[in-house]
Amino acid sequence: MSLQTERVVIESQGAFIRLRRPAYWLYVACLVIGLISLGRVLSPDYSDIAGALWASIGINAVLAVVFLFILSRLDLFEREPVTVRAAAMCWGGLAAVSFSAIANDASLVVLADIADPEWARTWGPAIAGPLNEEWLKTLGVVMLVLIVREHFDRSIDGLIYGALVGLGFQVVENLTYAINFAVINPNSDWSGSMSVTVTRVLVAGPWSHPLYTGTAGLGIAYFITQLRRPLRKRVGVAVGLFALAIAMHGLWNLPLPPGLGSWLTVPLTYGKGLIILVLFLVLYRLAARAEWRWFVTTMSDQPDRIVTTEDLTTMRSLRSRRRARNRVAGAWGKRAGQLHGRLQRELVNLATLLAREQRRGEASGEDAPDVAAVKRNIAAIRGQLAEIRAEE
Repeated sequence: MSLQTERVVIESQGAFIRLRRPAYWLYVACLVIGLISLGRVLSPDYSDIAGALWASIGINAVLAVVFLFILSRLDLFEREPVTVRAAAMCWGGLAAVSFSAIANDASLVVLADIADPEWARTWGPAIAGPLNEEWLKTLGVVMLVLIVREHFDRSIDGLIYGALVGLGFQVVENLTYAINFAVINPNSDWSGSMSVTVTRVLVAGPWSHPLYTGTAGLGIAYFITQLRRPLRKRVGVAVGLFALAIAMHGLWNLPLPPGLGSWLTVPLTYGKGLIILVLFLVLYRLAARAEWRWFVTTMSDQPDRIVTTEDLTTMRSLRSRRRARNRVAGAWGKRAGQLHGRLQRELVNLATLLAREQRRGEASGEDAPDVAAVKRNIAAIRGQLAEIRAEE
């Protein structure tokens, strides 16, 4: 017999549109300017390179889907609203790319005047790219904070939204490179487009802009959410992580010494990428631990009939949750494993709702209608699990 539970909407803060907030209109204006700028880049040559461009779009779409799947697994206790996730990617793909192109071109001219054009072409990407692009992408995270502050509850939210801004930037930047190389390639637009697309997706894809901006976004969210920490520490973490994002980007763009054979170029290139990836994973692990501590703290006052000590332990990671479900399924059958998965989802919902009531300063948050509904769902699931166990 199927278990009927009450439906509770967790993402109740509303859509991304905030007509009464000036930051929202500034965001829209920046996106419109970026869209117009990108349209000017694309429109003159579109008819000649349409096939090659669509092939590049397809490859980058696969990259985007892979990253979106990974990011959905990184947020352990909350699924961010679709509209806000889309807004983050739109800032990175439209506003940040367009403004960065203008800033990078101007910076390369200045560097060429200071030194010489050859030096600017060699070292410009390692200097201009990180300095211009990282603050423009991070500005997107700041814009999201100003527009939908209620969706930044904990530090990991900044990491997720920052990574989404970086993902939008990476996909659209890849497409601009595909367009440029398709146009200038003397042999074939397909050859020019595919060569740069495959290189940027396979070589730079695993450790590119989502990791840089996710790092900076983590610092922004830490600053605005960890209000019990000293101001000096919050500022230091935010500035330090932003500087680290610039350093990670600069490391990747750093030119290798000329004359190296492929036996050195390939490992050095991937070595730089692995350093960036390891740094990001360390930061994520710290943020994930903070997420689990938040969950334990939020749920610690709940009675055993709602959440047990074993539940608190197994909810630590997606892997530990899966092991718990498999253990229950192995002991009492597939149906029990499925019910335990529903129980885990309801526990996450309860923690999210309790935290929301705490932020509102509601003393009677435990009695809020949606909190009570989730508790009834938990009781119903535990009751059916108990029946299944009794039948064995």
